Amino acid sequence: MDTFFAGNKSKTDSYDDVALKAQRVREGLEQRNIKLRDGSALWQLLRQADILSQAWAEGVKPENKVVWETLHVNRLANAVINLLDEPGIQEALTRMARNPMQPDDRSVSQGKDALWELDLMSQLKDRGLPVRAEEPDILVDIGFGDYPIACKKSWSKCGLEKQISKAAKQLAPFNNGGLIAINLDDLVVSGGGVVVPTKEHAMVGLSRAQAALIGGVEYLLEKAVIEGKCDGFIISTTVYAKLTEEKIQPYLASLLSFWSKKAPPAACERFLAFFHSVAN
Repeated sequence: MDTFFAGNKSKTDSYDDVALKAQRVREGLEQRNIKLRDGSALWQLLRQADILSQAWAEGVKPENKVVWETLHVNRLANAVINLLDEPGIQEALTRMARNPMQPDDRSVSQGKDALWELDLMSQLKDRGLPVRAEEPDILVDIGFGDYPIACKKSWSKCGLEKQISKAAKQLAPFNNGGLIAINLDDLVVSGGGVVVPTKEHAMVGLSRAQAALIGGVEYLLEKAVIEGKCDGFIISTTVYAKLTEEKIQPYLASLLSFWSKKAPPAACERFLAFFHSVAN
């Protein structure tokens, strides 16, 4: 029974574990009367976990793509299973069941948008924060009432300004007091990911890649904060890595960062309150 690292946590999951999680996702969709059509993008993605588990049981070396996509199944399943009791995720699950979900498909996808919302919501829930799936996308209680988060995926550097503008409109009913959460997965290396010696190398490389992406668009982030469109940003990037010097080689490196600069005093206070709530 082989294993791989789950995100940048120390926990590992066996291939059988992920196949079982994939089945729980299917069952969760069925319980919510969301049809998972045979041959659909999500059906195919979840199927990769079954293929990998069976290949390992039979002693057959799987294709790299099967391993890579199973890592993403694990990430998806962890988020969905963690939130199955949340009433507000019906629309997000429906979008995931009907749209492209493969990590190497760089076309614009409402399904991947939805996964980013659930992934972030699950991470906040794991950190002990009360969260709900409501407009603008996520509401989190950090001690002074509901704090809004608008989630967006960036599909290209040139399209980031438009995504920030859309998120700001979502925050407008909240007097723009809130955060814009940007996912940059589709702006980092595509295909088979990266090959590095260790987890530490993977995280250093990912940190540098994310910093370079942020540096290239920092003026857009700063402009949004200065103009009062939001209090700051959550920025997330994930990349698949093969670790050549680790016993467990497949690895999904994830980095969640928080950014704000030149925020007005009230916005800065809210941003810091959120940051400290997440960090604790």
